[in-house]
Amino acid sequence: MDRFIDSHNHLHGFSWDDWELQAMAGLAGCVLSCGNPHVHREIWEAVPGPEEVRRFWDSPIRFARAAEEKHFVRVRCAVGVSAMTRVRSWEKLVDALPGYLEDPRVVALGEVGLDPGQYFGFTWPLEDQARCLEAQARVAARLGKPLILHTPTPKRSGDFLGGVATQGEVPPEAFRLHYLREDLEILDRAGLDPGLLVIDHVDETIVDFVHAETRAWCAVSLGSVLRRPSPERVAEWVKRHGPDRILLNSDLIPYTSNDPLCIPRAIRAMRRAGVPEAHVRRVAFENANELFGMGL
Repeated sequence: MDRFIDSHNHLHGFSWDDWELQAMAGLAGCVLSCGNPHVHREIWEAVPGPEEVRRFWDSPIRFARAAEEKHFVRVRCAVGVSAMTRVRSWEKLVDALPGYLEDPRVVALGEVGLDPGQYFGFTWPLEDQARCLEAQARVAARLGKPLILHTPTPKRSGDFLGGVATQGEVPPEAFRLHYLREDLEILDRAGLDPGLLVIDHVDETIVDFVHAETRAWCAVSLGSVLRRPSPERVAEWVKRHGPDRILLNSDLIPYTSNDPLCIPRAIRAMRRAGVPEAHVRRVAFENANELFGMGL
């Protein structure tokens, strides 16, 4: 059994047995991505506001304490205003973020970033999303906290609870890179240190760009059916780019099909591909341990 750190998931929406399976598979620590209404399997008929989003922050932070005691996993949280569901009066939430980021269990701001598709049919204009992202990035920059950047996946309404509102006409092969470039311009204006930026959901369309054109962390999401690069592809990327900036996460999401053993599969694939053991450990454990201050 290999110990690993899952740098981004939504396990707070999963059952006792799911947590036990993860822990027995080697999960030593994880970062819960908080703030997404859809993760809580609720259907929204009106745009949520600050009180609702703070509930989505508060509940996982409280749950993290119990999860550590019951499942023997180091649990930390990331909080932010996600653009995957439109949020009204988001400015009040940005004002509250510094207080949350003082909590020792909150190790990052996120996941945040432009997304042209919103859950529950609530269209959020990209111009306002950009203002929200920049305001949050300024908080992360000022406090020296990592920022987990969600890069969007094209959405089909039938795949999600409550349907999806979409905007824009970017082709699928250019989709993630198009919005990543816009995100990076915003984050640069905010003065965020690239060494604190985690570009998440990296796939074959942006992996080379992330390594060649940025100094950010490259986080690969492996477990959700919505985005699932093969374990062999992970091994290929580690051999091509080296282990120093790559993080692994499951992005397990409770409203869809998932592979709870995705990170152990990636570890085994790296070994089969001849990736040095020290590189495997860096990608699966050490990078996240150091970046998020997990203390493991």
